[in-house]
Amino acid sequence: MMTFAKAAVLALGATAFAAAPALAVTVANKFDKAVEVTADLGTEEPKTTIEAGKSAQINCPGGCELRVNTGNSYGLAATSGQSVEIGKDGMLVHAGDAQASNDKGAKSK
Repeated sequence: MMTFAKAAVLALGATAFAAAPALAVTVANKFDKAVEVTADLGTEEPKTTIEAGKSAQINCPGGCELRVNTGNSYGLAATSGQSVEIGKDGMLVHAGDAQASNDKGAKSK
């Protein structure tokens, strides 16, 4: 029979595991080749390579700036739980922004 303390520890562990994705930013690569994404966390700058057409979770627990090596982009501030896209033009944008949905970059006005 499971004791209350063991059940509480298991429940706490399951909750922590379920919350882990909330500490990350989801980055979808819609560019035509693999892209290296750098997360500026202050004292650390881990890099993650994302293949074309794939997505990855980037650790960003207190917010971070993301940078890509496409030559077309600039840094993008992101916070945990957000979704970001590398557009077909190589630009980093928050998912749902005009550039993310437009294959040729920002929509003309």
